[in-house]
Amino acid sequence: MPKCQLYKDVKGEWRWRRQNKKGDIEAFSKQGFESEEECKKNGKEEGNCTSFRKGAFH
Repeated sequence: MPKCQLYKDVKGEWRWRRQNKKGDIEAFSKQGFESEEECKKNGKEEGNCTSFRKGAFH
């Protein structure tokens, strides 16, 4: 089950990314979102994310 990370970018917008076990990014949001809920919806639709965890921007 793909898990994705939620984070705020440098503009303060929500983004998601999906990483494999090695840490390589497999998919990511193409845009920033004002709300966490909008971001999660996009992650489920575009990134096949089944669950989310919050993380820091790297």
